[in-house]
Amino acid sequence: MSPGGRLLLNPDLIRAPMESIDYVITHELCHLLIPSHSRRFYELEESVMPDWEKHKQRLERIMA
Repeated sequence: MSPGGRLLLNPDLIRAPMESIDYVITHELCHLLIPSHSRRFYELEESVMPDWEKHKQRLERIMA
């Protein structure tokens, strides 16, 4: 998410499972409310997608 609120996605994301894409979009949309990766940010992300860490790890394995 850019400082101006523009969402940019890596085109390689198309290879990822839908749940991983959902995770990335959810993560970036959380940045609209909290720009940093602070504790508040992760609390928000957890409230929206409780299993976000599972999707993040899967995405990291696929994209490596």
